[in-house]
Amino acid sequence: MKINKFFQTIILVLITVFSCSKEQAEDIPETNPDTQSIIQYINSLDYNQQEILNEQDTGFEPSRRDVLSSQTNTQPPFEGQVVSCTTTNYDLFSNFENIAILRPNLSSVYPGALVIGDGQMLFGTPTPLAIDRAPATLRVNLPGIGDQGTIVVENPAANSEFGAKLDQALEWWNTNNSEYPDGEGYVNDAGSTYDSATLYSSTQLGLDVGLNLAWADNSVASQLEFNSTSETRVATMVFKQVFYDVVMDNPSNVAAVFRNDVTLEQVQSLIDNERPPAYVSSVSYGRIIMLRLETTYDETNTSLDATLEYAAGVDVNATIDSDKSDILKTSSIKILTLGGNAEVAASSVNLVYDDDEDISPGVLNDIITGENAVYSRNNPGVPISYTIRYLKDNTLAKMGYNEQYTALECGKTEFDHASIKVYNDFEVRNMRFRYYYTYNEAGEDVNFDSGWDTVTDESQETYSIPDGAWDVEYDLEYFDLLGGFWEPFSGGSGSPGHVESQICLRGYNPSGWGNGDIALCSACTNPQNNNSCPNYPD
Repeated sequence: MKINKFFQTIILVLITVFSCSKEQAEDIPETNPDTQSIIQYINSLDYNQQEILNEQDTGFEPSRRDVLSSQTNTQPPFEGQVVSCTTTNYDLFSNFENIAILRPNLSSVYPGALVIGDGQMLFGTPTPLAIDRAPATLRVNLPGIGDQGTIVVENPAANSEFGAKLDQALEWWNTNNSEYPDGEGYVNDAGSTYDSATLYSSTQLGLDVGLNLAWADNSVASQLEFNSTSETRVATMVFKQVFYDVVMDNPSNVAAVFRNDVTLEQVQSLIDNERPPAYVSSVSYGRIIMLRLETTYDETNTSLDATLEYAAGVDVNATIDSDKSDILKTSSIKILTLGGNAEVAASSVNLVYDDDEDISPGVLNDIITGENAVYSRNNPGVPISYTIRYLKDNTLAKMGYNEQYTALECGKTEFDHASIKVYNDFEVRNMRFRYYYTYNEAGEDVNFDSGWDTVTDESQETYSIPDGAWDVEYDLEYFDLLGGFWEPFSGGSGSPGHVESQICLRGYNPSGWGNGDIALCSACTNPQNNNSCPNYPD
């Protein structure tokens, strides 16, 4: 008897649940009598998408950079080196259609979600549009998934239902895909992109590499912020590795996204010109890797972003580059990862190299192409970017940003010395010249002495100082015919340190070519009309 009563209770509960479900289903009409009114209302909305989303005039490019002003300051040479710093003020304009997800716990963004298409989208946190929904059809883009990649979400307003349906589709692919058992080893080469840039401000960083600081929560923003100075140069490189996309089918009409019992009055209470409706059209899943290089190395003009590309092995045909290797040896490198079995992971990279050898290209390749860089059952990726379309016309939402920033670029180059030219304008008297300088060889300072070089009468010689030398000195003497020995010219010795303009030393007889009086002047051309050569003979 007790068993019979137990079964009677179970049957009564089932009948009640079924009756309630049937009543709820019967409450939703098969067609919506307000469909045409809703379509007309939404199509009549008058809003300017470009103004709402601050779209910038960039022509047909993703960004435009205008130079507002530029000034270069060059310091006096020191020990054969010249430091020049150029300060350039830029105005940067950028538009984004594909928005990086830099808030790992962002729950309002998933494929098929309805959102308000207002300015809040500029901050990477679109406002959900809370209204009853009709079923939505989504597509998981994985090779060979076939019909199993088509997901019908009965209630797209519930992120949890979508998540469960996506898990089912991925598990089917993991189990049934013969080319990649368990999904192991699948790489979406077409979905892997990178951007690199030398950095001057945190905002400029985001606009140049697609990681806008405005979209980030505190855990990510703290990793993106930095300070660049004239002593420290910073560059970054961002890899977006997409495993797969989930895309929503465009609605057949603007009312098709609403449940059949949604009234025109409900739509009007939530949607107007200031709150136009939009929907998350697609979401990309995978991981984002950001490499950031900081260095104080300033002995080359090689760009830092090119150095990061060298280290990452972007060009498979790259050969060893000593300049880039020297930068890497004096750099600190940090890596920030979003996705790939970690929400936000930051760590430092220790490069292993031999001091006597150059660092080869692709030294960071293992980090970028490690096991978390490919899809697998245990590494399905996380949402890393999304696109939004406006419901009225299915146009992509293009979000614009503008930033003025100052770029300070300093470079060190070897000083380029002018020549020293010695003219012997005597008829029967020899001169001799000797010069000295210091230069650096393999990190060691070396003192150079040319020794005496004879300049015969009525001839001239030119002496070159190598670039990068310093502490240049010279001595000039003439041969005393009466005494039979060498005598220094008055004013014939000099210590210019760096030869910034050509030095000319001209010996001659002021009172006539054959006379014994001695003079020295600095005329490089036409000594007869040069004030530095008084009484120069005709």
